[in-house]
Amino acid sequence: MQAESQYMTNDPKDISNENNSSGNVATGDQLSQPVQQHDDGAAHPMPGRESSNKLIAKNTLLLYLRMIVVMLVTLYTSRLVLATLGEEDYGIYQVVGGLVGMFTILSGSLSVSTSRFLTFALGKGDFAELKKTFATVRAIHIIMAVSMFVICELLAVWFLKTKLTIPPDRLYAAKCALHCSIASFSIALLNVPYGASVISHEKMSTFAYMSILEVVVKLLIVYLLLIAPIDRLIFYAILGLCASILYQAIYMVYCLVKFPECKAKPALDRSIVKSISSFIGWTFWGNAAVVVKDQGVVMLLNIFFGPVVNAAQGVGMQVSGVVTRFIGGFMTATQPQITKSYASGDISRLNDLLIKSTKFSFFLMVVLIFPLINNTRVLLDVWLVEVPDHAVNFANIILIYTFIDCFTTPVYTAVMATSKIRIYEIGLTILYFANILCAYIALKLGMVPEVVFVLAIIFKLFVLLLLIQQCCKLFKFDLGSYIKLYLVMVLPIVAYGAAISLAYQLLIGNDSFLKLILFTVAFEMLMLPFIWWYGFSVGERAFVLNFIKGKLNLSR
Repeated sequence: MQAESQYMTNDPKDISNENNSSGNVATGDQLSQPVQQHDDGAAHPMPGRESSNKLIAKNTLLLYLRMIVVMLVTLYTSRLVLATLGEEDYGIYQVVGGLVGMFTILSGSLSVSTSRFLTFALGKGDFAELKKTFATVRAIHIIMAVSMFVICELLAVWFLKTKLTIPPDRLYAAKCALHCSIASFSIALLNVPYGASVISHEKMSTFAYMSILEVVVKLLIVYLLLIAPIDRLIFYAILGLCASILYQAIYMVYCLVKFPECKAKPALDRSIVKSISSFIGWTFWGNAAVVVKDQGVVMLLNIFFGPVVNAAQGVGMQVSGVVTRFIGGFMTATQPQITKSYASGDISRLNDLLIKSTKFSFFLMVVLIFPLINNTRVLLDVWLVEVPDHAVNFANIILIYTFIDCFTTPVYTAVMATSKIRIYEIGLTILYFANILCAYIALKLGMVPEVVFVLAIIFKLFVLLLLIQQCCKLFKFDLGSYIKLYLVMVLPIVAYGAAISLAYQLLIGNDSFLKLILFTVAFEMLMLPFIWWYGFSVGERAFVLNFIKGKLNLSR
């Protein structure tokens, strides 16, 4: 099946030769494999469906091992950072980070575009195009990093001085933290092409190894913060900048050694710049809406309630971040395969990945979300020295918002792969600007701060419907199987989990850490077998068992 022709795009990037990409014709269960041409003159066959499934499983396992380690250390260090900085400084740091985040409107578009174009070129097996694409996106990111640094320094400092609620005696420290955050942001922007290359090549073991370094650095930062020779907020920001420089340098060196295309000197290829510009032109508005919605919430909470509520929001985001990292591990492993399936014209494989990635990420969410939501207060009491007001409510509502991401991310990736995103980006922009406007009106009317996150959930559901509509329009999306997934899989499992939670609350309650442990063990013992026999097909169970057996035999 042929990849669909080029279209004016919003967020993902548009390649001018997409309509000429060669597709594969399936014969029975066999699929002809495109070849990937390297500069050594050798033609390397692209992996088939079975090997791709094994690669996804392997990458998912590596990413989850990484995330478990990072999660545990992050929870521990976050607790110490909050206790060391105090609620006020911690809240200020969240606001400063949100202020810099307002300037990720364009960088977000560049990041999505870079990842999509590199993955698409790999999916086509065209090394020459891959090399030109990397050289072009690298040049673009250098230009943008310098430009954004100057713009952020001018506008962000002005906004900090004139619009935010910062105690006068902490204004200087806030400015220093802002400068460090801007520098970190610019360095991260320079590294986008290298991070996208790692993901596009599906070298997820790199992230696993980097987690060891991240753990060491996080613990070192906490230790140094406790013996800070200067203002702790300023010192924390400086240490964060140093860590950012270290991470980006390592990724750059790794890519230069491992991936031949990354050695290409920065150069602007006219046709690729035109395609990327078209893509970015549309994605800019969608990213603007996302940034205004996410970072606008931070600003609104600060304006209406002050930095203490921002600290509570930061705690809520930390909790949801733990879950997001788990789901992100699976999604990161599947996203390149979704894009490559579209690039090679294998729409059947694309639909299969959409359904499976949605289903499995949902399973992962269920086993994490229910124990967290049912025991948030106890968890925060154990985790933090002092739990900020609203933190429990924020955490629970944001967890529900994160839960919806397991449904939106696969279809979003598919829409981005097509590069036909104009309608989606326009709709996304309208929805998210409406979201932040409604949040402002609600707070102006005197409503509680939790309302902003409830509104975010409502508008996120509208975004999911928009993505499904676009999938139906852009390729032969298997809508019937997708709806069946919700009716036959999602609703019964959610109802089963809710019944377990309700029965436990009525019989035992959740007012101690011991009861938290008991609930978690009981829930997983009842939920995991149910998911295994009800949620997995016979073929999926066989694949998982064979994969595990293979790993066990390999380790012997």
